[in-house]
Parts: sequence; structure tokens; C-alpha cells
Amino acid sequence: MEQKEMTWNNQNCAEKGAKITLLALYEKTIYQNEKNGFCIFRMASEDTGIPKELGYGRDHKIHFSVIGYYLPAIRNSMLALTGAWENSRYGLQFHVDSYTEVLPKTKSGIAAYLSSGLIKGIGKATADLIVARFGTDTLDVIEKEPKRLLEIKRISEKRLEQILDSYAGSKSMQEIMTFLGAYGVTLNKAKKIQEHFGSRSVDVIQHSPYLLCEISGFGFKTVDQIARNINFLPADPLRLENGILFILEEAKDGGDLFLMQDILLEQAYVLLSEAVPKGEVTETMIKNTFSDLCAYGKLYVDGERIYLPQFFHFEEQTAKITAKLLSAKKRHSAKLEQHLKEVQKENGVLLSEKQAEAVRMCMENRFSIITGGPGTGKTTVLKSILAVYQRLHPGKDILLAAPTGRAARKMAESTGFPYASTLHAALNLTSDTADYEEVIIPADFVVVDEASMVDMRLAYYLLHSLGTGTKVLFVGDANQLPSVGAGNVLNEMIASGIVPVTVLDMVFRQKNTSRIPLNAQSIQMGETKLLYGDDFQFLPAENAAEAAEIIKSEFLKQTSIYGVEHTQVLTPFRVKSDAGAVMLNLALQDMINPSVNKRLEISSGNRTIRYRDKVMQTKNMETVSNGDIGFVSMVDKDADFPVTVTFSDNRIKEYSMDELGSIDLAYATTIHKSQGSEFDCVIIPVLSMFYVMLQRALIYTAITRAKKKVILVGQKRALFTAVHRNDTIQRNTILSKRIRDVFEKMKQKEQKAVKQEEVEQLTL
Repeated sequence: MEQKEMTWNNQNCAEKGAKITLLALYEKTIYQNEKNGFCIFRMASEDTGIPKELGYGRDHKIHFSVIGYYLPAIRNSMLALTGAWENSRYGLQFHVDSYTEVLPKTKSGIAAYLSSGLIKGIGKATADLIVARFGTDTLDVIEKEPKRLLEIKRISEKRLEQILDSYAGSKSMQEIMTFLGAYGVTLNKAKKIQEHFGSRSVDVIQHSPYLLCEISGFGFKTVDQIARNINFLPADPLRLENGILFILEEAKDGGDLFLMQDILLEQAYVLLSEAVPKGEVTETMIKNTFSDLCAYGKLYVDGERIYLPQFFHFEEQTAKITAKLLSAKKRHSAKLEQHLKEVQKENGVLLSEKQAEAVRMCMENRFSIITGGPGTGKTTVLKSILAVYQRLHPGKDILLAAPTGRAARKMAESTGFPYASTLHAALNLTSDTADYEEVIIPADFVVVDEASMVDMRLAYYLLHSLGTGTKVLFVGDANQLPSVGAGNVLNEMIASGIVPVTVLDMVFRQKNTSRIPLNAQSIQMGETKLLYGDDFQFLPAENAAEAAEIIKSEFLKQTSIYGVEHTQVLTPFRVKSDAGAVMLNLALQDMINPSVNKRLEISSGNRTIRYRDKVMQTKNMETVSNGDIGFVSMVDKDADFPVTVTFSDNRIKEYSMDELGSIDLAYATTIHKSQGSEFDCVIIPVLSMFYVMLQRALIYTAITRAKKKVILVGQKRALFTAVHRNDTIQRNTILSKRIRDVFEKMKQKEQKAVKQEEVEQLTL
């Protein structure tokens, strides 16, 4: 007869609210949230120290509720639970802070544990064979001599690897989630911790939590909260280091490549001394830590400018490559004018002098820029450039590229070219955060459209990947918002005064010219007297709630004309009010695609995605690009990939639960997110409450997303404020200065070499 496998601890229970440890057996799951791991279990214990009011059952055990995160639901598994008793509306419950599995000591207990489903690769039959072979030593064998499992006929080398990975992984994941679940750390993030730190994960969390900042998705503030809860010292060196780095990361996310040293130190002190007893974090401590970071190479000092090293490298090297491209000798072709005339005749167009000059400029220089607003003929010029280049260089490879999938497809359609790529695809970047592996773009001529969206990181990767002799043309609208990522590349290159630039500033008025490009030009000139009519309307609303109601009504009306795909609400803010993207999306979803069948919808975070919803991809991935818009074509909650989205060109992407965070409802989106896209009709709330965002570049970018119709909803005074506020969007970058400095040095070196050659000739 087997010995009873449980030894109960009768001395460790205490009054409600006090931290204790008790032993208990899992009985059943009352509730479990698969997304965040929160669970409520029914468990049983024989511990006589448990609060008396819970009472004993007929089996002489106390049955009670346990709440925690990612507790293992394995029948008859025994856990040592550490936590406290709490009163709730459901009665007395034990709130678990951490737990450890008390592994069974009997053959039957070990067999039940192995076959519980916790360990992949071991079913009941295999578990019985393992226990029959190793008896009560089974778990020691798995831990210390795992190769001995190959003595079991059912277990191959491959299966053994699966068993050991699952055994170690489940154990590690449970420890991580038990510790971090209460802080809102998801299973997906726990997996990242495990992948990054492996068996050291729990030790890192407990003793060096700020190392979590190394992992994408773990911001300093989240980690700092965890560290404070485990009583980490405010002046811990790791805390101070990561706080300073966090300030620069935040600046980068706001578009800045660097911060001035005094501003960085000041902001770091505010962050690190907040809610900390006075004197525990001092300015001297922060200055000393800053010096250490510079010495370690974690910060780059350029005078008073402080960079994250990678972004200094991006800016410096982009300037050097740009200057090198500009130093190449101009190429003149005797046949250029002849080809230019023939192309105009074939295309049935007559280029203006400035447009023709843009073609010549591009043909003669290795790097050039064409900029202009809607209706100024950028597409006409680009088609002419491509045709002339093909005549001058037959058989040469051309790459058309853009920062987003939608912009790339628009580029191919408008030029009649067979294909255009995203820059990420051309550079083999599978995601927004993917590491760059050096590639050489196999093209002789690279044309980048929507160049205002190109940030510093992408610009460096692109220019670094050019082949010897490759020609580059940037096409974009310099008056739009700068890139979402850090830097202001297009405007800085123009401001350098070195890069050849053609500015197309004439709107070509024809009989049926839309008011949209005319008003865009007026706005750019700071004029508030706009042309209104069927294709450009202003509907008054005095507040966000009123604007939201009008927007809903107009959206319904316009989708009946243009369709849901081609009608878009663009708003300055994601949150903020009823007129922000989040609230508008919920309202428009319920109106356009209401809930009719719970099986055809799925929740992810605080959003519900339904069959037929309009959604936007928000991250670059292998098969879809940031900004791509599609429609949910399947929802199957029981599938490994429960959501399927069909994008344009019938591209299909299946999403796992972990990936649902990369799509969002797209009936409404922010103006920043709309860059590179075009829609037949756009509806834009313009309200005084959006004051911080009311700038000329923002309203200009919004209305130039429309091809056929613009509807502004809000207050005229807010519109006038936006048009008049032409504060140049200042970002901390000196790319233009670096280009000039490098170019000047190259010229001086070249002149010195020429003089030296002349001296040598005279000597001879």
C-alpha cells in the first residue's frame, strides 16, 4: 500500500491580510481569463489554521476560492501558495502572490502529474511506462538524468527534446506569470522574458528587474512599478541608468534624435525623484550615472548633444552617404532633350518648364528631390522620368518604393509601373523593430515616393544598401507632417541647400479642377478664405459630442456613395474625446457592423473585432505593412489563428491571439496614421479642444488624403487657428548641417588634390 503523499502544514496560517503560505490541492476552475491569465480556482486543504468560518467538508478538508495569475489547473496537483486572505463580494478568498508546485512523491501521483497535459509529449500510456521504469525517482531522472528517458521505447530523441523543452518552459512560465501577472504582464510578454533570459528569468525579475527594459514592450515606468513593489532602492544604479535612457527613448518616440545635456539631466531628475523620499535621488547621483553611461558607450556625446549611439550613427552616416552621392560628377546626355520631347508626345502631355527641369535634374544627378502638393503634377513628372530613364538606359533595373504598402500600391497604379515595393520589403526588414542585415538593393535607379514619411533609421538603411552607381530620387510633399519615426529627413535634406531640389508649386487648373488641391495650396499660403462646394464642405459643431453625431451621420451617407473602404474619418487624436479615433471607431462599428452573433466576434484587450469589420494593420510584418487596410473575412474562436483579414489585392493574413494587437478598427484613424494613404472621401473633426494639434501641417496633411471629397466638422475658429499656426515642426536633428559639413570637407579635399597635382605637373 502506497504511503499518503501529502504532509500538511498546520502552523502557517494567520489572520486575514497577513502574508502566509499554505498547501492546497486544485479541484476546479471557476473563472479563467486567457488573455491576461487571471484565474479563480476552487481548492482544498486540510490545514487547520485556515479561517474557521470557511468550515470543513465531509472529506475533512476545507474548500475555498483562490485568485491569482496563471496558476496551474492540474487536477490533484498540490501547490504551496503564498499570499493573504481577502474579503470580497464573493466571500473570503485567498489572493496568491506566488506559488511553487509540491511535486508528488508516489507512483500514482507522479503518473497523474506527467499525464496532466502540462508536459507536451507525455500522455497517460507514456507516463505509466516512465513511472513503471523509474518509480518514485522519475522526477529526479527528468531533472538530473533526462537522457535516461530514451530507455522508454515510446520516446525518441526528437520526442525527448519536446518533453524537456515543455517541462522546463512550463515551469519557467508559471514562475514568471505568478510573479508578474498582478502587474498586467501578459502571457506574450512573459514569453519574451523567458526567451531573453531563459532559466535566469525569475532571478532577474527578483534581483535585477530593470534589465527587463532590454526587452521590447517593457517601458521604464512599467518596470519601475514592479521594482518598487519588491522594495527596490530608488537610487539603485540600474534604476538611474534606465531612467536616463528612458528619457532619450521617449524623445526618440517624439521625433528627436538627441537631447541637449542640460535638458536630459533635468528631465531625468524629475522622473527619478518623483514619489521618492527627498534626498534619496540627487542631481549628483544622476550626473555621475550619466558620466558612467557615456564611459560605457551607452550614450554618445556630440558637444552638448546627447544621442543614443545608434541614432548618432544613423544621422552621421546618412550625411556621409548623401554627400558622397552629391559629389558624383553630373551626367549630361546629348539625347536627353530628344527623349524628353518624344515622351511628352507619347504620353499626350506638355510639361511646364519647371516640370521639364525636374526631369533634367533627375537624369543628371545621382541624388535629387522633387516636392510639391496635390495637383502640382508630381505623378506626371514621375511618369516622364521613368520613361526617359528607360530610353537613356535600356535594360537597367528600376525600383519604385514607398514607406507603406498603400503608398507603394498607389505609386504603381498612378505610374502604370508593374510593381512597387515597401521600403521594408526592399530592405528585408520583416518588422518595424527587426534588426537590419546588410543587403544590396539590386536596382540601378531607386525612386522613393511619400519621402516625407521616411525617418532617420529607414533613410540610413536605404542609402547604406545602394549599389555602386545607383541613382536615387525622393518624391514627396515637404509641407506634410514629418515621419512618425525620429528625424525629419526630407526637410533636412532640402534645407541642406546641397541636394538638387525641384519644387512644383503650380496647381494645374482645368475645367473640372477639384477644390481640394486649390484649398490645400491656400492653406499652405496661410489663407483662410477657402472655396466651399460639393467636394469641400464645412459642417458646424460646437463640441466633440455634437461633432461625433454629425460625423456618424455623414459617414453613413458617404459610404452609400463611396463605400466603407473609400470613406475615412481622420482625427488629430487617438483618444481625448468623443471625436477621437477610439470612441469614433466604437460608435461607427456599432452603426456599420453591429453585433449580431457572438460567435462571429472576438475580444482582444479592450476591443472587439467582428466579422466584416474594417481594420488597419499597425505594424510591419512579413506579409502585410503598417497602414494596410482590410476587412475581417473570418472569425473562428476555436482556431489557432482565430481572425483572418483580407487586404487589397486579395492578400490574406491570419492572426493568432498574440498578433491581434497589430490590427485596429479603421473606420476612424489618426491623421498621422493616414500618411501615405488616399481615400475618396475624408471626414475631419476640427475643434478648439484639439488646440495642441491644430497646426497647418496637420490640417494640410488631412485634407490632402482626399481624392474626391473633404468634409470638415467643427468650429471655423479652430480651422483658422490651424491654418495660421505655421510653427515649423522642430525636431532635434542636424542632418542638414552634417550634409553641408561633409560635402564641404570633400570639396576642400578635392581642391587640395587638384592643387597638389598642378604643383607636381609644374615640378616635372
